Amino acid sequence: MSYAVMRMIKLKSDLRGIGKHIDRSFGGETISPQNANPEEVSRNIHWDNTGKSYSQNEWTAYTKENNLQKRVNDNINKNYTQDKKIRADAVKAIEYVFTSDNQKMNEIFSDDKLYQSWIKDNRDFVSEIYGENNIVSMHLHCDEKTYHCEIVVTPVTKDGRLSAKSFIDGKKDLSAQQTAYAELMKKYGMERGELGSTAKHQRPNTRKINIRKHDWNR
Repeated sequence: MSYAVMRMIKLKSDLRGIGKHIDRSFGGETISPQNANPEEVSRNIHWDNTGKSYSQNEWTAYTKENNLQKRVNDNINKNYTQDKKIRADAVKAIEYVFTSDNQKMNEIFSDDKLYQSWIKDNRDFVSEIYGENNIVSMHLHCDEKTYHCEIVVTPVTKDGRLSAKSFIDGKKDLSAQQTAYAELMKKYGMERGELGSTAKHQRPNTRKINIRKHDWNR
């Protein structure tokens, strides 16, 4: 049985470094991190906050004026309604990473309908927790050993507060989310992964699978 892997990372003020990794771009140029295959970067797919999908080249052009820092700040400004100034050390965004083992992910991405279903389930899972309006962007990385989906959200509450603790407050909440995610992934032949897994995507994915981009709302 394959594991359903869900990791969460809290992001604070300076998002330039993580933005380069997530977007695979900086200043209008496509870049490749050390653990990715530069020849496969063009296969990545990205989605903006409206659900529109982009190829890597399209996303590189888009993020020249809309890097992660700007996208996060724009989303907070849109949803934040409090008079109180946001603290400099506040958690401004949360990054989720969803994946499984290499064999399972290749199985999913070998079937176009299965891939689209998996992508939608990941997005819906995050949307149910944070709300559609808190999704900043979504990313499918095909240039590492294992296909994985990354989603960035802003933790703005329904009453307009920026509060990561309102959505995930400690290990108990994280564990509950991992359990819920594993339940959602059962249909793909996955079970709950180990809490606190440190699995990393180190080697490039050498298996090429043709993946079509599609918008969220289609």
